[in-house]
Amino acid sequence: MIKKIRRRFMWLATLSLFLVMIISFASLIGISYARSNSEADEILTVIVKNDGRLNLKEAKNRLGDQYNREGMFKYRYFTGMLDTSKAKTTVIDSDHIIADSLNSALSRDQEVALAVRNGKLRGTIHSSHMRFRYLAKKVSKNKYFICFIDLAPLIQSTLLLVRYAMCFTIAGVLIFMVIMGLLAGKAVEPIKEAYDKQRRFITNAGHELKTPLAVISANTEMEEILGNDDEWNQSTIEQVQRMTRLIDELITVTRMSEPDELVLSPVNFSEKVSESAKSFRSVLAKDGKDYEVKIEPDLYVNAESRSLLELVNILIDNAQKYCDDHGKVLVVLAKSRLNQNAVLTVSNSYRDGKNVDTKRFFERFYREDESHHHDEKKKSGFGIGLSMAQDLVCTFGGKISAHWEDGVMTFTVTLKRLTSKKVAASNADNQE
Repeated sequence: MIKKIRRRFMWLATLSLFLVMIISFASLIGISYARSNSEADEILTVIVKNDGRLNLKEAKNRLGDQYNREGMFKYRYFTGMLDTSKAKTTVIDSDHIIADSLNSALSRDQEVALAVRNGKLRGTIHSSHMRFRYLAKKVSKNKYFICFIDLAPLIQSTLLLVRYAMCFTIAGVLIFMVIMGLLAGKAVEPIKEAYDKQRRFITNAGHELKTPLAVISANTEMEEILGNDDEWNQSTIEQVQRMTRLIDELITVTRMSEPDELVLSPVNFSEKVSESAKSFRSVLAKDGKDYEVKIEPDLYVNAESRSLLELVNILIDNAQKYCDDHGKVLVVLAKSRLNQNAVLTVSNSYRDGKNVDTKRFFERFYREDESHHHDEKKKSGFGIGLSMAQDLVCTFGGKISAHWEDGVMTFTVTLKRLTSKKVAASNADNQE
């Protein structure tokens, strides 16, 4: 559990840093790109206003101190006369642009003519991995003076910023993950201490409580021997047994909360399900319930033998407790469709489960008498068993779920199936 908290803390912190860096760099890149487009528009306005000449004084007034005489040479542009009826641009001045860029822009004449004809006198076009901004001024019917400017020199700094941003983001996240790996343990140390104290308290208190319970049980049995066998003594015995079960389950839950305490190895899931299913056959027969078991042989999973048996016991015990009178309990173990997993389904008849919140079944100490208990016998649970089952399945690296459909409550456990090669290899390693 502590390792899960530590890993989750690391990933959440890393994800937060990654998002902050992405948002920050994206904002800077967006601002840089918008500024480049704005600068291009200002230059286009100056050129078109002055009939194709880049006026230094007016450009400086529009762009401020960032513009100087040397800056004139970084702009690559050309002017022409656009005839929208023919969708053709006649070049007037091409001294400030290279031939490849000129031809690339002219190849989009039809697109530009259509946009200008529809009243879009300013815009952006893309051609052969190049990007141009244009500005047109109407001269006469279907005739427009137009200027194109190549955005490549203007967005060069933006592209450079994108590369640096990617490098800084990747490097920053990797460095942060290393630092978090070293410091995360310190961050969750108070949680670990509190959790360890809680575990010790439950274990110690459980053992301490068993002593007075044993004394009470012994005294009650002595009363029975002396002839005082009445309903009060019987009630005392039942409550002592119930309290003992609760203490045992609390201690078991505490022990199973830490995966490190369980050593996983290949286990024959089929044998464990068969063993558990046989132990409940007499109980279900006594209650007059149908009981069907279908087990595919030799399905191996990575688990801990005793805990896997406990998992199956919990699910079948839960099914027999809440099965309708004269209902049916069905236990099925089979391979998944792709043969990658071993799937255990334990179902029981339960006609009143339509409004049951199955998502809450795995909450610790969730009492189902809030939703689907009907008699005192079924109220004997403490809401711990299914929580234990979920902890065990998570420890085994699997999934568990519950759902109700057409009067049947079904619990499904999915565990990764081991191939015969993996089982043989693991057995060979153990023998060595």
